[in-house]
Amino acid sequence: MKKIKFVGLILLILSACRSQPTPSPVPAIATLPTARAVTSTAKPAATEGISVAQSTPTLETPTACVDSAESVEWRRDDVSYDFVDLKNNKPVPPNGYFTMTFTLKNSGTCTWDSSYAIRFESGYRMAQLEKYPVIAEGEIVAPGESMTVHITMVAPPKTGGHQGIWLLQSGNGTPLLKLNVFVKVDKGTYSPPAHPLQLVYKDSCADGFAKIRLSWVDAARNEDGYRIYRDSRMLVQLPANADSVLDAILGGGGQYNYTVVAFNGAGEGSANLVAEVAPCK
Repeated sequence: MKKIKFVGLILLILSACRSQPTPSPVPAIATLPTARAVTSTAKPAATEGISVAQSTPTLETPTACVDSAESVEWRRDDVSYDFVDLKNNKPVPPNGYFTMTFTLKNSGTCTWDSSYAIRFESGYRMAQLEKYPVIAEGEIVAPGESMTVHITMVAPPKTGGHQGIWLLQSGNGTPLLKLNVFVKVDKGTYSPPAHPLQLVYKDSCADGFAKIRLSWVDAARNEDGYRIYRDSRMLVQLPANADSVLDAILGGGGQYNYTVVAFNGAGEGSANLVAEVAPCK
């Protein structure tokens, strides 16, 4: 009888344990919507980022370009012109014509067009016009590119130093670069050069050509160069201080009239000879 009561007590205890309410499932159910909420808010955030990036160009204010220029090279009558140390440039004769060639670089971020020009500012103009367009209609000079401008000028009649200040300007008249054209007018320096002395020739045959070597004594001290003519047709132009040249005539045979001319801005000094050569086969 005592054993039965003991077993019954055990069952009663187990039954009491099973009947207690369990609160743990409630938090577990509540966590599911929370996880979904985090996932759903992440998607709109990415979408907003794309939308802002796409609309940014329409909201920004355009940035104005920067206009600037720099000198690359100057030449006068196809000879390098020192625009830094002006006294290094050769004098010109009174009323002598010359051509200034400016190579200018677009060093800014603006694109140049036909509205850009070189305009006379002050000093001695030495040119026919006061303003010269630098870019042809319909053409452009992009940033980083260069352009070349040629302006024909005439020196003043009086000796001494003369300068004309020109400005490269943009289409709205903003000055970008100063161009200081300086010339020294020297009449004495430009007296005509002495004519060549002792002009002679030697001839030979090679490969069917008559080869004629002209040589002379360079007596001039102020020549710009020499021009060589055969039968009144110019063959070649040589630099100052030259004293010989080689001519070749296919077949040869006959007489040829040669003229060697020393020249500068003031005139010429020339020498002539007749070369007679045998036929070459």
